[in-house]
Amino acid sequence: MKSRAVVRRFAADASAVVRSDERLILLFLVLLSVVALAVFLHYTVSLLDGLPEVLPPEMPRPGDSILWE
Repeated sequence: MKSRAVVRRFAADASAVVRSDERLILLFLVLLSVVALAVFLHYTVSLLDGLPEVLPPEMPRPGDSILWE
C-alpha cells in the first residue's frame, strides 16, 4: 500500500514539473512569435519605403497637357 502512495506522489510531482516546463516552452514560443512578427513588419515597411511612388506628388489638372508644352 505504501509503495502505491509513493508512486502516486511521484507521478503527481512529475506531472507538475511537466506542466511548468510546458508553460515555459509556451512563453518562449509566444515571445519568439512576437519577435518574428516585429522583424517581418520591419522588413515589410523597409521594402515598401524603397518602392517608387505610384502617384506623382502633384496630380496634373484636367486642362493641363504635358504634350503641348
